Amino acid sequence: MSPPIITTPEHPMNWSRYNTLFQAEHTGSFVYNAITNTLVELDTQHFMDLAAIRDARSDTGSIKDSSLLALLRKNKVIVAEGEEARLLLARQYKRHAICFDTSRLGLTICPTLLCNFRCPYCFENSQSDSSMMTSETVARLIHFIKSYKDIRHLSIAWYGGEPLLAFDVICNITERVKSLGLNIEDFGMVTNGYLLDADKIARLNDLKINSIQITLDGPEHVHDTRRVLAGGGSTFQRILSNVDNLMNSDYKGACAIRVNVDKTNRDKFVGLRDALLERFKRKKLMVYAGHVNTSIDHGYEHSCGLDLQEWTDFTFEQHRCKSKAPSADFYPSGNLDSICVATSHQGFVMGPEGELYQCWEDVGKPDMVIGNIHEDEPITNPDLQARYSIGTDAYNDAECRECNVLPICGGGCANKRLRAKQFGEGGIEFCSSYKDNLTTYLEAYIDAFRSKEICAAVLNQGIQSDNKPEFRDITPERKREIEKLRPKITAVSQEL
Repeated sequence: MSPPIITTPEHPMNWSRYNTLFQAEHTGSFVYNAITNTLVELDTQHFMDLAAIRDARSDTGSIKDSSLLALLRKNKVIVAEGEEARLLLARQYKRHAICFDTSRLGLTICPTLLCNFRCPYCFENSQSDSSMMTSETVARLIHFIKSYKDIRHLSIAWYGGEPLLAFDVICNITERVKSLGLNIEDFGMVTNGYLLDADKIARLNDLKINSIQITLDGPEHVHDTRRVLAGGGSTFQRILSNVDNLMNSDYKGACAIRVNVDKTNRDKFVGLRDALLERFKRKKLMVYAGHVNTSIDHGYEHSCGLDLQEWTDFTFEQHRCKSKAPSADFYPSGNLDSICVATSHQGFVMGPEGELYQCWEDVGKPDMVIGNIHEDEPITNPDLQARYSIGTDAYNDAECRECNVLPICGGGCANKRLRAKQFGEGGIEFCSSYKDNLTTYLEAYIDAFRSKEICAAVLNQGIQSDNKPEFRDITPERKREIEKLRPKITAVSQEL
């Protein structure tokens, strides 16, 4: 049995700054805490009691129900003096432990920066660079991997440019890596799909590529105005034919179709998504929208881009078009520690000449190179590496520490934080959409929870009970342990 919770002047309990107390228009009253990512439903009286505590019209001693007090304490809705600072410090420690884990090596490898497409929003400026990774660089890469004596898990993502233009290099590197006897945790590929012919598809399983990302930017007439060949020409039909062949082959992995969305094609996303999911029903294929987000000096028309609020609205619109039923998937989740290849000590993006970057979006930018595998000491710019890993840590940012969604945001994209906070680049939104829309997400989950509950009552008992408890924890089970999930250093790109 837990010891009683004692609230006295000597041991005060305080309202957590990471609480959100709200009333949903049709579903009642709730309190959400971002540190524990938990949601409690309240009756009207208990809501009013908590509102008084929040507004400091009373203290936690006014709560007489010991069961409610225990639940609020467990969910960190009320906290002891200094407790939140200690909790955030523990999370920051965990973040650092993962970032500096020496048992994993994550590599994003660009065997070439050459690309056969000329997409107007692409962030790379080296699509015409025809250099391919040489055998000497491949040998240095293998030496670089072997130099990490403690690694037990290796992840590789093939990237570019267009990686399939250097397919022979991919095959060579893979065979040499396989001979090292490492635990290959994940091989993925980001490709435009145009060159993914039957011969290459037949090699994918042997190459241990278990995830592929391909981009289609809308139905044919839309896609072919955005993703065109370098010399001009349409690409949609050939890519779709290659996806057909992939999905109907013996390929064991999964395929993700990314649709890069801005104002010019957002109304085409749902139709394309539904058509693809119907076409490849019961196949390992997903379709998702990607946010076109270019730098301030990019030549692409910036008025086309969706800002953070427009993107959030689009997210809810696409769901409403998908189903009449609300979705439980809107419950807050994500990379709670904001960890990716850019913030990982042993995560690197490598170009065809052996140059090393810390982030996918830095590829082809000489001023963002952190080193080169041809050097005896590969890391020649540790300052930039530190600015990514430590300098973008939101737990060191006083403004972020005051934000009530920090624990479920983690600070947002490290690349965007770096550019905005340290390089002074304007017009960058790096905050999570939870900052201004948390209750919208929670209410969508609550609608789904209630719908499921009503259906269960009707099907199982044939009658819905009106006897609601005074309070109850309605956090989805799959979210309770989310902080225990370990993010991969390298994964199929969520960027362009």
